Amino acid sequence: MNQDRAFASLEKKLSASVGHRVDLQYADARKINRSTAHFMLAYSDDKVPNSDEIAEFFVRKYNAKITPFLSTAKVYKGQKVVTVVAQVLSLTRDINDKAKLCPVIEGAVYLDVPLQETWEISEREGKKVLVRKVKDDVMALVAARKKSMMDSYSNCTFASLVQGDSITRFLNVLDRGDFVRVLVEDRVVDAEIMAATDAEVKVKYSGGLASVPRHNVLEVTGKSPALLEKQEKEMTEYYSKAYGDEKYAQDLVK
Repeated sequence: MNQDRAFASLEKKLSASVGHRVDLQYADARKINRSTAHFMLAYSDDKVPNSDEIAEFFVRKYNAKITPFLSTAKVYKGQKVVTVVAQVLSLTRDINDKAKLCPVIEGAVYLDVPLQETWEISEREGKKVLVRKVKDDVMALVAARKKSMMDSYSNCTFASLVQGDSITRFLNVLDRGDFVRVLVEDRVVDAEIMAATDAEVKVKYSGGLASVPRHNVLEVTGKSPALLEKQEKEMTEYYSKAYGDEKYAQDLVK
């Protein structure tokens, strides 16, 4: 039995005895906004982490202060990592509770005086509710955990994550017509980019149109067909001139 197999066997025994996946490790995180980040978790066991194990990881590592949106989880078996969007715990309360609070900005933000907590009106699943304004910075919580605990961490990063046409390396090059997975109002949706700037993107999805910060784009699932056709044409013209053979140029581009 080699060292890797022996270590894997030990991890399975430890997982069984302690009741959680000891092989599941923090790998990387991309900040989306102050309260939300795109996390990458690595695992070494052959068994893909399930929803309960991912949720348990966040409860155990961050004392339930950060909670994952399990519907956003995506597994990359080749790299043995799973990505998931997670957010500093956001508490909600009934919209009618605003009568018990003091308005800070009329009609939008309210203060719970005894608790000194600020609440604002938001919409969740088509229903208006009061949402507690988060004070914690999600990346600060991650950094505090890394500083205070002797955890083991994976060397996997978003920068190195590539699988087929699901290309995270294209996150820095977004074009009109690209197809993406994007966070819209706490929900990850498949969308098409209608416009993109350095600060935000406008997307079209099944729920309509939305403009969101550029960091809300989690993954490029397909590049613009029109852009790919244009690039293919330009490359064909280039190789045709370089080699003087259009047929050979077409074969090179294919």
